[in-house]
Amino acid sequence: MKIHNEAYNISLLDSITQEFPSYTQQINNQLKDIHGIQEYIQTCNQIIDQKTDICVNKYAIDYANRLRKNIKKLDKWAELQGIECYRIYDRDLPDYKIAVDRYGDWIVIHEYASPITINTCKTLQRFLNIIFTTLEVLKQPVDRVVLKTRIKQKGKDQQYQKLNQNDNYLVVTEFNARLLVNLTDYIDTGLFLDHRIIRTMLGHLSKGKDFLNLFAYTGSASVHAGLGGALSTTSIDMSRTYLSWAKRNMCLNGLSGNRHHFFRANCFRWLRHAKDKFDIIFINPPTFSNSKKMSRSFDIQRDHLELLWYLKCLLRIHGKILFSNNKHGFKIHLSGLESIGMMATEITAKTQPKDFTHAHSVIKSWIITHSNKGSSIYN
Repeated sequence: MKIHNEAYNISLLDSITQEFPSYTQQINNQLKDIHGIQEYIQTCNQIIDQKTDICVNKYAIDYANRLRKNIKKLDKWAELQGIECYRIYDRDLPDYKIAVDRYGDWIVIHEYASPITINTCKTLQRFLNIIFTTLEVLKQPVDRVVLKTRIKQKGKDQQYQKLNQNDNYLVVTEFNARLLVNLTDYIDTGLFLDHRIIRTMLGHLSKGKDFLNLFAYTGSASVHAGLGGALSTTSIDMSRTYLSWAKRNMCLNGLSGNRHHFFRANCFRWLRHAKDKFDIIFINPPTFSNSKKMSRSFDIQRDHLELLWYLKCLLRIHGKILFSNNKHGFKIHLSGLESIGMMATEITAKTQPKDFTHAHSVIKSWIITHSNKGSSIYN
């Protein structure tokens, strides 16, 4: 991995004020260079008594043993695969419900449980144990660790919410692709690791084809399609930031020129007016969205059939749609698809990466094609 910005400096805590409780000083002494630790202890400080006895350097034996077992298997596998970014711990143990991702020589720790819950003192102690143990097992420098705490916030789309203003990027390798990630500025890093196999599949499917990437995010799927020999790529996303990021990713891989198109647009609105036809379409829509830029809310379970009908109108006769989503309990409307002249083949087992083992990490995916039967219920 190399640093995209030579001035990159992720030193996170310039100072920690004396107003924090006693455990803050321990953190300041031992963990102060971990990105995200300041925000974490500020949140905990609101609800934990200042006299709380918290130990920063306590070892989590069960977690350590599992982490060692995982990295022994996964580090060698990732090197053989030619990937720098992968998950080394995926909520394996019930007492340690976190995820740990490796991005080259950086480590990102995701905490899924909010610190403002029942038994907050116990939650904090356990999380600090995890941090300390991760540093010890991986022999990881503290200034190469990033913490991400996912706290549910009503009315906000966390994926697009900017947390910091560093604007520093790393270039990482995924098979034959080079991709930009940003570990600190957003909840997500710019690369969905659980879609890795889907991206390579799209690369193979797209050779000599016209490729459409809806909800394109940072365009990593378009990069793989382009490198796979797509005749053209079209990337659609509503975010100016992510579309710009997608363009940079494409240019980083030598994919520029008039064969590669980018449109900043509401994907639902764009679909209603699109005229071009495509051979391969990739869509990983949001589970739910109530963006102000949309006329009504979107729910993947309720609205996926209508969405797929619009895609049918753009799909060439022998074309394929690769449709994926991560809604727990999602059921695709097979009879509805048949009624609009489409058929779906589930490929979830083929697209599940080796490093994503938790049930909630499963990304369901299907190949959808014309069945040449049925008539549209939306006509």
